[in-house]
Amino acid sequence: MKTTVANSPKTVIFVAGGTSGHIHPALAIAGEIRDRQPDVRIIFCGLKGNIEEEMVPAAGYKFVPISARGIPTKYTPWFYRWLKDNIQGTFTARRLIKDVKPVLVVGTGGYVSGPVIMAAAQYKIPFVLHEQNVYPGRANRLFAKRAAEVFVTNEDSKKNFPEKARITVTGNPVQPVFYTLDKEEGRHAIGIADDRFLVVVTGGSLGAQRLTKTISDLRDNPGWHSLVEQHPELMLMLSTGKERDSSPEIFEGISNVQVTSYLYNMAQWMSASDLVVSRSGAMTCAELVALAKPSILIPYPQAMDDHQTKNAQSLSTIGGSIMVKDEDFNSDYLVEKVSHFINKPEKLQAMSEALASTDKLPAAQLIYQKIAPYLSEKDNGDNEQIK
Repeated sequence: MKTTVANSPKTVIFVAGGTSGHIHPALAIAGEIRDRQPDVRIIFCGLKGNIEEEMVPAAGYKFVPISARGIPTKYTPWFYRWLKDNIQGTFTARRLIKDVKPVLVVGTGGYVSGPVIMAAAQYKIPFVLHEQNVYPGRANRLFAKRAAEVFVTNEDSKKNFPEKARITVTGNPVQPVFYTLDKEEGRHAIGIADDRFLVVVTGGSLGAQRLTKTISDLRDNPGWHSLVEQHPELMLMLSTGKERDSSPEIFEGISNVQVTSYLYNMAQWMSASDLVVSRSGAMTCAELVALAKPSILIPYPQAMDDHQTKNAQSLSTIGGSIMVKDEDFNSDYLVEKVSHFINKPEKLQAMSEALASTDKLPAAQLIYQKIAPYLSEKDNGDNEQIK
């Protein structure tokens, strides 16, 4: 007998996890739905104990934990753990789908997407995917041909998907706050004085060892101490990432440096900054463009298909960023660049203007326009596919 849900709200299930680079696009798309159709119920799936378990409820959405593991690259004893966890995750997703009867499932990456998208496919629930990087992750590659739509960052992304995949270039959706915040508002929100020269250093939610070591090396760098003496208004905020060592002792004795494991209000910190120093993940680059914020980008050299270099090049080509190789980034380089910019603020202004002149695709709005028909077709309780 078919289970019906009388007068139930239309439901969209999002699945994202692993890093904030997968979670932020999902939150941006969900926010667009919530703003335009507040009666739609939105539920997020992700990994228990991972960063999404904190970020999603903080954004006001229900979170359902799903068991999952990344696909092993070769046969090892871990294969059985992968099989067990992903089967369990698929059954959890199936129960959720039977309970809430979604009209659509949205996957934005991370291996946790696998069990949920698999369950959606089994119940013939339409699903769409968003890929932030030029080279797609395994889950998105696996399900691309069966997706109702695959949203990608740029034209280069298309060649890495199957020919039969229905692909639309939208860019990366960032949360609206990145388009609306200005420097003054950001500083007011985090309590930073207007006369401070603020440098925000971040390696993303998982952190970056190269960036963390570079900042810890400032302790023994005479150039940094001299720069701080000349410019006491200088302040550097380092986000080490939740999986990196942010113990105070490795940063002791470094003047004008503050350290935290993760900046949950990253939009405010980035908007408040004069300069951002970061890896060049797809979402970080999209946020920098939205804020028109100058940056120094250090591509992660082990990134799949070297996509972080391509991301950084797109910003450096238009004059909005300086790209430096991982092996060339050290405390001397950082001191040199910070000294240059703090003494020549007009250079930062020119970089900001270059970014502001670019077309900022409202990716979340474009994606909403594509998925809106699924939100108006039928009520959850009328879904004949779910028995």
